[in-house]
Amino acid sequence: MAQNDALENCDGLCVYGGDGTLREVVAGLVARHDDRRPPVGILPGGTGNSMLMHGGGDEWLPAVEAIARGVTMPLDVVRVTLPEETTYCTNLIGWSSAAAISARAERWRLLGPARYSLAAIWQIARARPEHLVLTCDGQRTSDDFLLALACNTRYGGRRMLVAPQARIDDGLLDLLLVRGASRRQMLQLFSRIYDGSHVHLPFVEFRTVRHLTVEQNQPGSLTLDGELYAARTATIEVLPAALRLFA
Repeated sequence: MAQNDALENCDGLCVYGGDGTLREVVAGLVARHDDRRPPVGILPGGTGNSMLMHGGGDEWLPAVEAIARGVTMPLDVVRVTLPEETTYCTNLIGWSSAAAISARAERWRLLGPARYSLAAIWQIARARPEHLVLTCDGQRTSDDFLLALACNTRYGGRRMLVAPQARIDDGLLDLLLVRGASRRQMLQLFSRIYDGSHVHLPFVEFRTVRHLTVEQNQPGSLTLDGELYAARTATIEVLPAALRLFA
């Protein structure tokens, strides 16, 4: 609908759902062949609601009030080019353990919101390093990573403050990298990710990046706003202020 419907008289689009539903609407708007891209408002209907959490919370009344005020802000969109397709997202892209957590959380959907935390604990207990080649704004890094996440929003999963300094209007992604950590240290990371204090752990690294390519030695998967894709390589680029968000 967002890609093909006539939007001449549309002052805004309201999305009822979570991060996955928002991603579908955003992808449709960015892929339009005209310049009609009305502002987007979000009504909480998902499990994670990371974009709403980024703005301060996912309660209904503040969400409705933000739309009613009619005030908007720029929203960066992330273009992800895979070998077979090009798609878009607004929240995060993850590899290695992040992709495995998303896959398990999807299988455990009947457990409700707790599935993200349970899937994270399960995966951390079984974490294995994965070799990735990252090229961040032209700088190449080849290493084994336990966790790799590129974040547009501050939150991911269910209220996890993954990237406390991330902004949705700065034209940058916050890249979280974890390598060389023991299982005990990974559990420590998980215990501190809800308040953002994991950023001070010595085995946690953050970078900001505009353009990123990722190569995996073996066929693997990545998660885009909670949706899984099978791909060995991906090229990621921030589209600054591609849309506007009621805020």
